[in-house]
Amino acid sequence: MTVLLGLVTLVGTVVGFGIFGAPLIRRAAPAFMRVPRLAVATLMSVMGMWLFAVMAIGPMLAWLVSGPNHFMPGASAQVCQRCLEAASPLQPGAEIDTLIPVVLLLLAPLLLFTIILITGSWLRQRRQNTLRRLSKSLPCDGDRTMVEGHNVLVLPSQSPIAFALPKRRCGIVISPVLLELLNEQELRAVLAHEAAHLRQRHHLILALLHGVIVPLRWIPLISAIADAVPHYLEMAADNAARSEVGTPALASALLKLGEKPKVADHFHGPADALAEAAVTLHAAGADRIRQLVAPTRGRLGVVPAVGILSLAAVLTISSVMVHVPYLQAVLAGCLT
Repeated sequence: MTVLLGLVTLVGTVVGFGIFGAPLIRRAAPAFMRVPRLAVATLMSVMGMWLFAVMAIGPMLAWLVSGPNHFMPGASAQVCQRCLEAASPLQPGAEIDTLIPVVLLLLAPLLLFTIILITGSWLRQRRQNTLRRLSKSLPCDGDRTMVEGHNVLVLPSQSPIAFALPKRRCGIVISPVLLELLNEQELRAVLAHEAAHLRQRHHLILALLHGVIVPLRWIPLISAIADAVPHYLEMAADNAARSEVGTPALASALLKLGEKPKVADHFHGPADALAEAAVTLHAAGADRIRQLVAPTRGRLGVVPAVGILSLAAVLTISSVMVHVPYLQAVLAGCLT
């Protein structure tokens, strides 16, 4: 009965959080915006905890049911049964007979991990291809200069642009129009913003995020996290810039720059939208000015944020209670 209750709790929390976690994340935004770097760490951890819990459903269900295993080759069926009995809290024979092969339940976490790994590797290759195309289209080894203490690439363009690629590629890229448009303090703010992206490894975070979400984007929770994290990364870079230069200069620069342009608008050649989002980080974005000038105060968003952390904790505890017995069984030698 305890195992059945635990399974119902785990499945219910996983499904409920997967569906209703998205509005919770949106309602927690006022609290998260005050601590954007902590928000990114929290949301990435929540995504990992949710996936960890999903991977626990199959192994936990395997404790409750028994099914055919005659199709397994050699002694694999015996090994599988031995590990299952060593991990299960139930007495042998207490399972419910079904037509479900138990091995499929035990291999479900491995299957999900494999799917994420394959799609992540595929996206990584697309990202590298995009970086190579950008490197060929942008003269990364060309007209580099020091501007306000930052080594930047000056890209000929008729628009005021400022963005950052991974440091080993082009790093900070600006246009001559930007230098004409912004005054000294505004320019310092924009460059400090882009330098923060590089210093805080935001490209790596986005690459990791996109590698996980591709096969799971249809899940509301994962979709909400994928949408929220890039915004909080921009706010984290804003905080670094405002601490160095001040809020007025940064807000004024963002207002002049307007909305984020696409890198594809500034060079000739194909650009993949999804991969481009994982490699380019812009200083532009007028939507952040309100948070800079009049940041949220008080306890607004705190309750949803606490709710998110509480649900994530429930998922983590429940899944650990499933995965640990299997790990102990393996370490005890059930595979041999």
